Amino acid sequence: MQETRVLVETKRKTDGEVTAYWFGLPIDVAEFEEKLGIGAESGDYRIIEKVLPYADEVHEHTSVYQLNELDYMYRQLSSNMQEEYVSLLTVFENLEALYICRNVITVYPNCKSMIDVARQKLMNDPTFKHLSEDCQEYYFDFEAYASHLQEHGKFLVTEHGIFELPE
Repeated sequence: MQETRVLVETKRKTDGEVTAYWFGLPIDVAEFEEKLGIGAESGDYRIIEKVLPYADEVHEHTSVYQLNELDYMYRQLSSNMQEEYVSLLTVFENLEALYICRNVITVYPNCKSMIDVARQKLMNDPTFKHLSEDCQEYYFDFEAYASHLQEHGKFLVTEHGIFELPE
């Protein structure tokens, strides 16, 4: 799991100094309020640094509650989706859109080509499970099936596997 933390700074000076702390996510609201001396709902703080895979979605004025919600959504993604988060954002608008679709995305982690996906789909299809692997290899045209899948589906090929995406 990638490290997730933010540096939060108070807007008001206490004893002539600005207070800032690093917080790991999810942020414990009681700890936040104790360390900074301000309420999490006050808006009297800002995020000045961040170490997050979804850093583009966090801005200076993002609230603690929004940060925790983003962190929750990211942690609910499968490890394969977390690993390929940047690639998936080329298809999805933001983390929330990916989170909403996470259960309808099929991941083929060991596949390097659409032919591999075609093979894996066939192996998992109950109609063909009773056929031996030799029989499948002899009678089934994996290249044609792979072409059909590509023409009639939406796939994202990444370094660590292939994702079948919703239409």
